[in-house]
Amino acid sequence: MNLVPRAPIAPRAWLVWSLAAVTVGLSTDNPVYRGLVALVALNVLLTWLRPGRRLRPLALMLLVAAGTAALVNVFASHTGADLLARLPGDWPLVGGPLTLESVAFGGTVGLGLVAALLAVAPLSLVLEPYDVVDAMPRPLERTGIAVATSLNLVSGFGRTFTAVRDAQRMRGWRPRGLRSWNEVLVPVLLTAIEDSVVLAEAMEARGFGAGRRTSYASRRWSRWDLVVVASAVTAAASFIALRLAGVPVDWYPYPTLFLPPINPVLVLACLALSLPGLARPARGG
Repeated sequence: MNLVPRAPIAPRAWLVWSLAAVTVGLSTDNPVYRGLVALVALNVLLTWLRPGRRLRPLALMLLVAAGTAALVNVFASHTGADLLARLPGDWPLVGGPLTLESVAFGGTVGLGLVAALLAVAPLSLVLEPYDVVDAMPRPLERTGIAVATSLNLVSGFGRTFTAVRDAQRMRGWRPRGLRSWNEVLVPVLLTAIEDSVVLAEAMEARGFGAGRRTSYASRRWSRWDLVVVASAVTAAASFIALRLAGVPVDWYPYPTLFLPPINPVLVLACLALSLPGLARPARGG
């Protein structure tokens, strides 16, 4: 399928889309809907990913978050009819039966985290930090600036760590235990403090906090932006409305494992989030 080239989506439209996708992914325990949200969000992210942005850190974060959530549920939940193994009962917290139902539900919990993280990933991998600030409501502008600045410092901390470690290795340094890492961590910490001071001075010189933030150019919403926002809001509203109406949207595999229920309306609501992935960025966008 050929993707239609379109101008970049407005930052606030991205913010609404992410919030709607997170709402859908976390408003249900059904792995079918969570899996659809994760796949849709991944497709959207790959479509609009900016050149030079790396997905490896995000992939590692998803793996750690999903694996940790699944393991915690497996070892903390001891209910279910299908026994897989049994740990000694005198072991604190983890002692007791390990069941197939706990594995399945743990996977669902991890899948929910994956869906939520992929839903918010475009805010850091597609948008620039100033776009995220522009997308924040006016009362949260200063908070958005602080968050965006912190995210920049985190990435800069990683680059500084790599540079200092490589420089120390060129000087003959080799890791020989925890204490040997002081030769790397101390310069990294001092560099981070220096960068923070320079950033604070630059923000003060530009009048941060002296008045309302201005922007170089205002981004007007296009019809495509409105379509993306409308579809995302409709998807989130569908889950909330059907839940309030008593329609089953969750899946609880205890005490016996069974297939999760599927509602065609909710499936369409998840697929409505895929609209940004049906277009590719236009040249120069």
